[in-house]
Amino acid sequence: MSYYTIEVTKEQLRTMVASMFLSTWMVNYPKQELDEEFEEVRNLVLSTYHSADPQGEVEYQSFADVYELTQDRENDLMENVVQEYDEHSFWDQLIEKLSQKEMIDAFGEEILNRPLSEEEVGKQIEIEKSVEEKLEKNGLWALTWDD
Repeated sequence: MSYYTIEVTKEQLRTMVASMFLSTWMVNYPKQELDEEFEEVRNLVLSTYHSADPQGEVEYQSFADVYELTQDRENDLMENVVQEYDEHSFWDQLIEKLSQKEMIDAFGEEILNRPLSEEEVGKQIEIEKSVEEKLEKNGLWALTWDD
């Protein structure tokens, strides 16, 4: 196994810690088991930061032999990054799914299984823009289901 060394400032290392927290959160969130490769790298980065700043934003948890962000730092990242991401991705996915439904209504289900024609791409863009405008104007209250 080869090892590599990089030189970073303390602030860059702090950014790496945040990046590792966010990436491992994203990778592990939908799983039952933690991704061990990500966890190993996360622990390495967090332990390095803890060595540089033992009273800082990373704590050693001896009972599990791992390094973790302090609760304050974790809450800060969750509130300022993850919640913003969730909000944007929710609306993006909602627009995509509602547009996809309208495309199926217009062209049939087979549209999902083949490349779109130039005309269909134009229609898709038009539908996405319309759905986005409706949602911006009315929010979720504009959504209805007909039985």
